[in-house]
Amino acid sequence: MSETISAAQAGTISIGDFTVNRIGLGTNRITNTPDAHILLKRALELGTNFIDTAYIYADGESEKGIASALAPYGNSLLVATKGGANGNDPQQLRGELEESLKRLQVDQIDLYQLHRVDANIPLEETIQLLKSFQDEGLIKHIGLSEVTIEQLQVALKIAPIVSVQNEYNVFNRKYEDLVNFCTENQIVFIPWFPLGGLFGDTAKVEERVADIARKLNATTQQVALKWLLKRSPIILPIPGTLSPAHLEDNLRAATLELSEEDFAALTN
Repeated sequence: MSETISAAQAGTISIGDFTVNRIGLGTNRITNTPDAHILLKRALELGTNFIDTAYIYADGESEKGIASALAPYGNSLLVATKGGANGNDPQQLRGELEESLKRLQVDQIDLYQLHRVDANIPLEETIQLLKSFQDEGLIKHIGLSEVTIEQLQVALKIAPIVSVQNEYNVFNRKYEDLVNFCTENQIVFIPWFPLGGLFGDTAKVEERVADIARKLNATTQQVALKWLLKRSPIILPIPGTLSPAHLEDNLRAATLELSEEDFAALTN
């Protein structure tokens, strides 16, 4: 009997009026190549229906690759992108949004996330701009990335914010209070670098979960992802990969049994 592997085994989460499975796919290394198309199609086959990209990923090739492989998208697939990584100037942000629409081959982006807050432009003005894009029908839902609780609260006074994407994993817990705030307010929290990232964080994540991974006969990535899934019901991990086999391994985290004792050992 063949093993069942599906993102649906992680359960579901609501983002605005969308319902998606709780392990998504990060695509910062995806390009517009046949191998990438194979990976994206395999992800869809395995129930991955939340794909996260950005205007700057792979110099635009990430968005192009997603569209080449998957467009036109079915109603069950949510493709989220981001703009404003290098400034929130209104003309620049509109230009990035329009280019993302073309690359993704859509008339409306389901979830558009502000990639970074521009310290030189009041956040209120940028959120008003995103709200105007929403009113125009160019974007459906608004998300933020790398924000504080205070910045999120400012944004919420101007427009509905359905998601926050900050760096967070079992080792890097800088935004613990923000995760709690999002949990209390039912705002989806999308941790980037869920398996660690720059400055040796990947090795630190692996070291932190190594003993439990050995005990459970699981990979360190599976334990790190399961910890995130268990940490809060509003967390939506988006591990990235270029390998279909690694993609399947990541999705196996959904069925991993992480006891309360093991979870506490990783959390405390």
